[in-house]
Amino acid sequence: MRNVILIGFMGSGKSTIGKILAQRLEVNWMDMDIEIEKGEGTSIQEIFELKGEEYFRQLETEYLKNLLNKESSIISTGGGIVLREENRILLKEIGTVVFLHTDSTQIIQNLKDDTKRPLLKGDNVEEKIVKLLDERESSYLNAANIIIQTTGKSIDNVVDEIISLL
Repeated sequence: MRNVILIGFMGSGKSTIGKILAQRLEVNWMDMDIEIEKGEGTSIQEIFELKGEEYFRQLETEYLKNLLNKESSIISTGGGIVLREENRILLKEIGTVVFLHTDSTQIIQNLKDDTKRPLLKGDNVEEKIVKLLDERESSYLNAANIIIQTTGKSIDNVVDEIISLL
């Protein structure tokens, strides 16, 4: 089986859906953010604070390159993985890319109590989410082989839909 890579904005359910999808398909699941944290020995939040976003984006690219020989896995990515064109190309080489398309209202609801997102620090969080989502939309669409509308659907419904389209 080709790898399945889940992309989408933070709070779209990539990790939750990835775990369940992997269980249902009886394959391995990995979360790139967790792998980066393990490899770097620190949290994503700390990486952003100490070394900056650009350093983190470079790490994402390096970790993607390491996945080129991986097979039969579900891979959950960070929300900004699509910002670099090089990453969008790598994603398609690694496997089937599924964009979990979630509207801003749902994302705001999903992230309302999350304090660990470095890009959502400070005031006007809802405004930031809408702005970032708008800026990234075309990159998500460009990177995706499959687009799944997740807003208003249960996790099981989303997983079923992904399986039916693979």
